Amino acid sequence: MNYTDPMRFADALAPFAHSVTISNGTHVTYADSAPASHMETVLLVHGLQDEADTWRSVFTPLARSHRVVAPDLPGFGRSNKPHRRYDIGFFADSLLALLDTLQIERAHLVGNSLGAMICEYLALTQPARAHSLTLVDGTLIISAPPPTTPGALLRSIFADWFDRRFFAQLRRSPDAAFATLHPYYAALDALPAAERAFLYQRVNERVWDEQQRLAALSTRNSLTTFVLRNTNRMRALATKSTVPTTVIWGASDRLLPRANGVARAALQPGARFFEITNAGHLPHQEQPEAFLQALQLS
Repeated sequence: MNYTDPMRFADALAPFAHSVTISNGTHVTYADSAPASHMETVLLVHGLQDEADTWRSVFTPLARSHRVVAPDLPGFGRSNKPHRRYDIGFFADSLLALLDTLQIERAHLVGNSLGAMICEYLALTQPARAHSLTLVDGTLIISAPPPTTPGALLRSIFADWFDRRFFAQLRRSPDAAFATLHPYYAALDALPAAERAFLYQRVNERVWDEQQRLAALSTRNSLTTFVLRNTNRMRALATKSTVPTTVIWGASDRLLPRANGVARAALQPGARFFEITNAGHLPHQEQPEAFLQALQLS
């Protein structure tokens, strides 16, 4: 099986595939369920080392009542991957440029993990562009840091060296690459066979994408600094935000503690918190029906 061929959209998104060059010169690939529609738009934003296909199980149901746009962030998936610094500000500006190009004035912002952080930043700094905000296992306002390991500081100092060695190992073993997905799910092995086959192919495609590896590394390197510098500002903005906000968290998330979601919802007046059982960091994949029930686009 060749993992270096161009990445294909998941079947649920393939009929809606588009691409466009936005104002910063980046070529962005995205799925759009109803171009030029007057329906309210839902913007689905994926997390780190992921792509638009993460929403494959919820895209079509959402498209029954909304225009749904799911981009590959610059640096990921099928979008261009320029050699540059990747950070929250760049991603947020790119999403605004995409919305402007598609002539979408406002959208329901739905983000997972890194995508949640980007959507949160947009909703808090550009509230006029947001009908609502949904944070899925991610927030810029960290109250309970992720667990660390003894070698975490050393790995952060020599991040590129460790990253290159790690990816070299994964390229030699497709099974080892697939095994790296376990922490993201409550029960990876319990997913339907077709889902596991899709994820097996996809994670190995990512492993062989050197430009995406560098984009992800740059994003990780910039993220801690961005969060530390902006937490107080984001916290202050959240306490005053009038953008309807829903926080959805997988009960078995092993990457970012549930306490962050609870605290983020409590911080903003009127925000709602939903916990999804039998789900990890990607509840929209593991429990799509429960996710859609929790999603409140108002």
